[in-house]
Amino acid sequence: MAASPRAAKPQFALDLDSAAFARLCAENGPALSYRALFWPHADLPKDLVRWGDHHGTELRRLTLKSRDRGTRSEKFLFALPDGYAIETVLIRRHDGYTACVSSQVGCAFACRFCASGQAGLKRNLTPGEIVEQIVRLGPKVNRIVFMGIGEPLNNYDNVLKAIRILRDRAGLALPASGMTISTIGIPKALKALREEHLKINLTISLHATTQQVRSSLIPGARKHEIAEIVSRALSWAERHSRIVTFVYLVLPGINDTRADLERLCAMFSGQPARINLMRWNPVDGVALRRTDDGTLAAFRDGLERAGIPVVVRDTQGRDITAACGQLWLRDLNGSPLATA
Repeated sequence: MAASPRAAKPQFALDLDSAAFARLCAENGPALSYRALFWPHADLPKDLVRWGDHHGTELRRLTLKSRDRGTRSEKFLFALPDGYAIETVLIRRHDGYTACVSSQVGCAFACRFCASGQAGLKRNLTPGEIVEQIVRLGPKVNRIVFMGIGEPLNNYDNVLKAIRILRDRAGLALPASGMTISTIGIPKALKALREEHLKINLTISLHATTQQVRSSLIPGARKHEIAEIVSRALSWAERHSRIVTFVYLVLPGINDTRADLERLCAMFSGQPARINLMRWNPVDGVALRRTDDGTLAAFRDGLERAGIPVVVRDTQGRDITAACGQLWLRDLNGSPLATA
């Protein structure tokens, strides 16, 4: 007896760009504007529900499981239909709100200093699952950083499609200039990104000046040569007349020597680059130490003397374990997932 065919998965409305939405609406059915797809509240309006029912379209996919409020940040735990839950952070600024969004369900690169890759990579998020995180945070969001769970350039097509959906003037109309991709730097993807016509911002998580140290900190990037990553990122900056940011997590006894500082200066002096120096944000089960003020000041002063723009950046959200490197892939009960 032949197996019955598997039922087709319903189309997810937030995966649609405006052109695909127009093609779908051209068939027949109730009228709806593209902007109406991005309704920010949990209770969806009747005209949107009717449109979704008519086209057999899934309107929302994320379920809010919990919400933790901190001093200047809020962390949201969103459940996915396949049993995983991702974290998204809303950060208050003096001139608006930034959404820190996840791009994958887990991460393949297993950075030693980061919680997000502790369970490995389960799957990519779809464009709509990325977009829905911003939608659910509400219309006050005016900047987006792809700095949550996952490596954005390892989900290149879906992240780029999400960016185009977010900036579409018929929809949310968020400016690409207010969006930042933060990446460990996948050379092939950086080469492709150079050719995209998007005025986004680019941040490279560098964290080392030698291949040996970087491979120990980011095991999944052993095949990515530092020199090629830096070269590709600087080429992107020159192509788009923008500054690329390189993040350097200063870790005592690992990457904080005088020789490291000298190599940083040699890499970036006279280049379209700025350096963000950071302290490590503690992660349960990870045996690293936070650097002291004196070491950070020495690195900052040395880079400034070399004429390289540099800031010491303290990330928001540590009071609710929502700072850089502290977001976990979780199960539906909110428990963090890690490899055995």
